[in-house]
Amino acid sequence: MKLLSRSRRAVQRLPIRPRRMNFRFKGLENTRYWFDNDPVLTHFMNVLSVTFPDGERFFVDAVRAFRDRVDDPQRQKDISGFIGQEAMHSLEHQAFNDLVSGKGYEALVEKALGVTRHLLAGGRKHLSAEEQLAATAGLEHITAILADTILRRGDMVEKMDPSVRDLWVWHSIEETEHKAVAFDLYQDVDGGYWRRQRTFFTGTAYLIGFSAYFTWQFLKQDGVNRQPLTLAKGLWKMFGYRGVVSAAIPAWFQYLRPDFHPWQDDNTHLLDAWRATLPEPAVSAAA
Repeated sequence: MKLLSRSRRAVQRLPIRPRRMNFRFKGLENTRYWFDNDPVLTHFMNVLSVTFPDGERFFVDAVRAFRDRVDDPQRQKDISGFIGQEAMHSLEHQAFNDLVSGKGYEALVEKALGVTRHLLAGGRKHLSAEEQLAATAGLEHITAILADTILRRGDMVEKMDPSVRDLWVWHSIEETEHKAVAFDLYQDVDGGYWRRQRTFFTGTAYLIGFSAYFTWQFLKQDGVNRQPLTLAKGLWKMFGYRGVVSAAIPAWFQYLRPDFHPWQDDNTHLLDAWRATLPEPAVSAAA
């Protein structure tokens, strides 16, 4: 079952340009709970960050394996931009993860990295190249809708400590810029609806399980598991009205549509204003 979205060509392509930001995270060394001073929100985002360096290398490999199927020079540039952006994300989040690790979480970060690498190695071993690309397209949808939630919610961004705010804004902008690259390539290579959904559900399940387990482990290390009120407040901010996760759930379901395409949600209007908040080189590189 191969369905190409009617809107695949309808949205003007954005320039996809890698930007190495060299974030210094000044002040993070003195800040434990950088997201709304909340341990649940902070550790959830910390755990996601731990997955990025290795996860995005998996995405790059999955896309690179099929880029020779694309003849369009502009789309080749888009794929190069995707690869470059994901490489920069790996570098910047590695630096962030090292700082998190240095706050007394070395053992937990190493354990989370070990599980991430084990899962990705399993994916490389047991999934076909087409399935790896399908999984990449699905997981890119998840990162794109989380990025969209951040960019649409100025109130959410304001609750992030200035030491890390720019990292998440920059990452969200770039995830938006390249959100259709893996999906379009999958449509070229295979386009099978059921394969796309099967890997999407599997990837979602693994991500939920991984994030829940390691967020809980970070909270246990801090003793927050013995603070029910703190836990309840954090869970409400995650899953309650306009929560960090709950706000993205409707967009998650959009991927189930047979005619889905990432640019059916054209959120390009969010990007310029947010780019203007970032330090160089992000603004100049986007020009």
